[in-house]
Amino acid sequence: MENPVKAKLLRGELSLGGWLNLGSPLAAEVMAAAGYEWLAIDAEHSPFDIPLIADTFRAIEARGAVPLVRTWDHDPVSLARILDAGAYGIIVPHVSTARQAEALVQAMRYPPVGARSAGTGRVAVYGDDYRRNANDAVMIVPQVEDMEGINNTEAIMSVEGIDVGFLGPGDLALSMGVDRGHPDHEKAIQTFVSGCRKAGKPYGIPERDLEIVRKRIREGFTFLDIASDLRTLEAAVQDVLDQART
Repeated sequence: MENPVKAKLLRGELSLGGWLNLGSPLAAEVMAAAGYEWLAIDAEHSPFDIPLIADTFRAIEARGAVPLVRTWDHDPVSLARILDAGAYGIIVPHVSTARQAEALVQAMRYPPVGARSAGTGRVAVYGDDYRRNANDAVMIVPQVEDMEGINNTEAIMSVEGIDVGFLGPGDLALSMGVDRGHPDHEKAIQTFVSGCRKAGKPYGIPERDLEIVRKRIREGFTFLDIASDLRTLEAAVQDVLDQART
C-alpha cells in the first residue's frame, strides 16, 4: 500500500482534491477521472454508510485517485471500520486539543505505535503487506474548527503520527460569530498556518473561489479541497436553466 498524496505533501508539493456529498460512486468516479488527486467522502454531513463508503472507494481507486473520508465522530470503532473499508486517510472534524490528536493516533495506527485492531475487512485486497505499510501510508488529518483548536494548532500538529492539518473555515466562522472573510476570521486562519509551520507539518483548507485558492497556495496551503460534487452539479444545472430562460 502506497499513498502518493501523502508522499507529495511530505515533499512540500501541492495536492488538489475534492469533496463528495452526493452519495454517488459514479460522481466520485467522474471527479477522479477528471484528475483530482484525492477525494474525501463527507460522512459527517452526508448519507454515507460503510457499504456505500466501500463502493465509493472502488470507484475512486478505479480512476487512480486516493480515497479519504471525513468521519462523523472520534470513536475508535468508527475510525477502524472506515480504515478497514480501505480509506487511505481520515479527516477528523472538531479536533481542538493535543490529547484528542493523541487519541486519533492510538486509534488509527497498528501496534506498537497505536492500538488499532487487525481485522479482515476490505483492506485484505491490498495484500499481505497492508499491515506492515499502513502506519506509514494512512493519513491522520485533524480538522481544526474553533478558536480552542486554533490556539492549540502547534500542539495538535506536533503530536507524533499526525500528518496533515486541515482547517474548517465554515464552522470556525460560526464558532467566532463572524462571517468568513472577517478580519478576525482571517487572523485565526493565519494563526492556524503559523502553528502548522512551527510543527513542520503540511496544512490544507476547503476553498471554492479560485482567487482565494491561489491566495491560500501563496500562503503555503498544499492540501486543498477545491470542488464538491454537490456544489458543482448545483451550479451547472442552475446555469443551464438560467441560460435557457433568457
